[in-house]
Amino acid sequence: MSLSLKRTARFPPRKPRKAVRIESSLLLPDDREVEIHVRNISAEGFMGECGCELEPETTLGLSIPDYGIVRATVRWSGDGTLGARFATPLNVEGLQQSED
Repeated sequence: MSLSLKRTARFPPRKPRKAVRIESSLLLPDDREVEIHVRNISAEGFMGECGCELEPETTLGLSIPDYGIVRATVRWSGDGTLGARFATPLNVEGLQQSED
């Protein structure tokens, strides 16, 4: 017996993630700057570890070396990590990791 979905998926497949180790900072709406450790990134968004919990739909800026500050919107946050979607897709092909 074979299994098949009789309906289309609710969400399209996400873009491949690139594992990175980028030490950076977030610029929050109240002008605070918070340190973040970006762990993976794609053209659509990123996941990172930071010391604050942010509400979904919070708009922020992420400082990326060689890119400048990029706008993003928080999709989820909890347990010291967050995921955010970029306002405009990025070309992350040549993105270099931070040196430790």
